[in-house]
Amino acid sequence: MVLAVWDGDAWKDLAIVGGIIAGAYLVVLWISALVWAYRDAAARSRDPLIQALAALLVALFNLPGLLVYLIVRPSETLAERYDRQLEAQALMNEIKEQPACPECRRRIAEDFVTCPYCRAALRTPCESCDKPLAPSWIACPWCGAGRSAPASRAEQAPRAEPAPAPEPKPRRASTATYTPPAKPQPAPAADATAEPGS
Repeated sequence: MVLAVWDGDAWKDLAIVGGIIAGAYLVVLWISALVWAYRDAAARSRDPLIQALAALLVALFNLPGLLVYLIVRPSETLAERYDRQLEAQALMNEIKEQPACPECRRRIAEDFVTCPYCRAALRTPCESCDKPLAPSWIACPWCGAGRSAPASRAEQAPRAEPAPAPEPKPRRASTATYTPPAKPQPAPAADATAEPGS
């Protein structure tokens, strides 16, 4: 008899306790999903409307709403997007900062003294320590010696020796001869005073 009473009331009490625990678990799961969705939306967007919609979607539809949010949420967080933009900007700065020859505009290494493509002078030696100096520097960073004035671009370029004037070729003697036109000769007239013996 005691066993029968225990069985009926105990099972009811156990079912009620189990239901309360399951309900509390589902409520905690629902609230944690709601908080997670809001925080995730805040990490992925600065728009408060999107953050509120993500929380509302999970609040209304619980786990199916969370699955829908996971499908439609932005693919990267604001921090990831910022890091990607920093990497892209650093790459662009690296490309821009890579020196180029002032004459032919091709990429060169920073320590080149002469452009390997067009032979333009990129650096001049220091008068004190012979280390290569950039044209815009006013002092040598190695020995501290000052420069009188930065070299201008015209001075930087190697001066080409003027080509010697070509020697005149000897002129060949002409084989043609010039013949002036003949002057018309007056026709001989019959002279009445001609000598009789002729």
